[in-house]
Amino acid sequence: MAKTSGASLGELMTIRDILMGEIIEEYNGRFAQVEKELAAQKKALAEKEALLNERLNALDQLLQNNTAQLKQALQEKSDSDRSHIGELLSSLGAELIAKASEASK
Repeated sequence: MAKTSGASLGELMTIRDILMGEIIEEYNGRFAQVEKELAAQKKALAEKEALLNERLNALDQLLQNNTAQLKQALQEKSDSDRSHIGELLSSLGAELIAKASEASK
């Protein structure tokens, strides 16, 4: 009985190949084309991802540089303002002392 079902299976495979052979070959060709296109799209996507990462890194570096420059400019302005306020207070103090001296005479 095993020989009969084995032969029947072989016969069925032959009949399937006769009936479906062209369709199976067509589908195999389509799948191969889809796989090829998918691989090309995957490669293009990886290239775009690399370019995007480069741009993001450049923007991050630019942001860090600008932040450092702004921090330095703010510190310089703060130091300048502090110095200017000190000079104004010193000048005002000198004027008050001079006026107090004149008033006490």
